[in-house]
Amino acid sequence: MRKITDEEIAFFDENGYAICRGVLHADELEHFQAESARLIREIREGGSADGMCNRGPEGIPYYLTYLHANPNTFSLRLLAHPFIGDLLYRMVGPDFIPCYESLVFKLPGNGSSVPWHRDGNALTGHERIFNIDIYPDRSTVENSCVWVVPGSHLWEHEKAMEWVKRGREDFALPGAVPAEMEPGDVLLHHVKVLHGSTQNHSPELRRVVYFDNRALSWNEKYGWFPREVLEKRCLLYQYALHERRTNPYPSDDEVYAYQPPEGLPVWQPGGRVDLLARREG
Repeated sequence: MRKITDEEIAFFDENGYAICRGVLHADELEHFQAESARLIREIREGGSADGMCNRGPEGIPYYLTYLHANPNTFSLRLLAHPFIGDLLYRMVGPDFIPCYESLVFKLPGNGSSVPWHRDGNALTGHERIFNIDIYPDRSTVENSCVWVVPGSHLWEHEKAMEWVKRGREDFALPGAVPAEMEPGDVLLHHVKVLHGSTQNHSPELRRVVYFDNRALSWNEKYGWFPREVLEKRCLLYQYALHERRTNPYPSDDEVYAYQPPEGLPVWQPGGRVDLLARREG
């Protein structure tokens, strides 16, 4: 299966984002599209997933939190994709922990905007903390793709916040570039890179799944989450790998071999897993 390249990692380090083309195969992509469409229908009809869905500035649903806890058959296996495990080992380190997931979508004709921002839990250091953004749809300027300001992950906080304020008055920030994506592509974006998107007025639905990732050692340094959250998330990732291994896609030709960080629990088949594993503990 596809692996991230050294050149893509170097581009990420310099610019705060990187586009990795052609990661998902057609069989997984089709399943991703169908299951995420079902969840969005449930949200629009006021079903159980709607209670977990945040609204954007215009009051439009766009952000389904804790995706694994909203019953579906694709998100755990997506998390367990070998591309993800390999890049996290190489870019975060062997003590990586997937910490959060969400389904973000822009409805056709009236899709929520996302103002310029840096993601939460901003760092004081320079660790590679980033989201893995997996696209089942084409994302273009016309259907309100994400825009980024290359290199802004290296800026001091005060400068970044000045630009956030500026971008919320006029979205067209100097030097900003569109991250246009094709179905099956993956975008990596650093939590400190400035990014945002406009309202979607096109007739096209645009979806993306986000995986947030940290290292156990970084959490001990910054204290973002209680240790029990990391323990639950470690078990959840092991369970996801089991789900993909026992229910593979026809195109699967390898599995990711994961070693839980020292001191964290080892999941055994049949063991309990908390699919919510709330960050708040």
